[in-house]
Amino acid sequence: MMMYLVQRLLWPLTRLGQTFDLVILDIKIPKREGTEVLHEVKKRNRDIPVILNSAYSTYKSDFSTWMADAYVVKSADLDELKDKVKELLRPDRG
Repeated sequence: MMMYLVQRLLWPLTRLGQTFDLVILDIKIPKREGTEVLHEVKKRNRDIPVILNSAYSTYKSDFSTWMADAYVVKSADLDELKDKVKELLRPDRG
């Protein structure tokens, strides 16, 4: 199972033929909006689960984030994020 925290690595790795089981994406990333990356990921492969993990809870209800499979507000407690990862990578999902 391969998982990467997507910031600057996503597109260089996909150009090398790298595939992903899951993408964890922040809304605010250097040089572009995370929502743009979300739309590009889903355009390339709708089946890749994407978790938006952001400190900005206001984006949770924003139309631009609805393509994400989950939205987890950042906190010191990573249990919710870990639970979403497990849920989205379950073999019987879908």
